[in-house]
Amino acid sequence: MTESGTARGLIVRLVQFFLAFDGVLHVLEVFSAWYEKAYTTFVLTAFHALIFFLAIYFIGHDHTHHKHGHEESEQEENVGWPI
Repeated sequence: MTESGTARGLIVRLVQFFLAFDGVLHVLEVFSAWYEKAYTTFVLTAFHALIFFLAIYFIGHDHTHHKHGHEESEQEENVGWPI
């Protein structure tokens, strides 16, 4: 069974969905603050949204680092590539 079919895989997909939904809400908050001319709220919300999206980018979506034997599969993937 693939990881996406396991309980853990389903939970990961659900969390990813809600993180994406939260990101959409951050963008809407920024535009709402701009529209209402609430510039302090706009700056604070934009800064928070920037931190949020940077965290999502740097965390990534690859959860294979939690599996046992990852070092072995990583070495196999790098065969033929210069280090």
